[in-house]
Amino acid sequence: MYSKITDSFFDIFDGETGLYMGHSHFTLTDGSEKKLLDFLNYNKVPNSLVLLNVSLSDTSSNYIPPELFQKHSRTSVMFIDVVDTYSQRLIPIEIEMSYDVLVRGNLSDTPYFFESVELGNIKILDVNYRFIQ
Repeated sequence: MYSKITDSFFDIFDGETGLYMGHSHFTLTDGSEKKLLDFLNYNKVPNSLVLLNVSLSDTSSNYIPPELFQKHSRTSVMFIDVVDTYSQRLIPIEIEMSYDVLVRGNLSDTPYFFESVELGNIKILDVNYRFIQ
């Protein structure tokens, strides 16, 4: 069982071409953290996730910024560190997923930072528990 997510970031790929687009760091909302923990603990796939303060780096020439309120298909590997409820150890986990992304906030008007992003139509493709001895 896992009780908390302490770190989270993505490697992002275009959902149609599979080409690498970039790397992003973000903050999970409390509700999204709970949904991911429910997935890991009870195998309940989240229907949506909301990410805040999404910043992109290491973008490739294939990167095309999503437009506000328009869905785009993506595939990503989400890297998270979770706290084991009993041992309190950090466990690194990789979750490969496909989803539709919808930018809900881009006040800064830059192609590399978004205040609010929603992931919907989520499909989990693989989960890798990277236990560290």
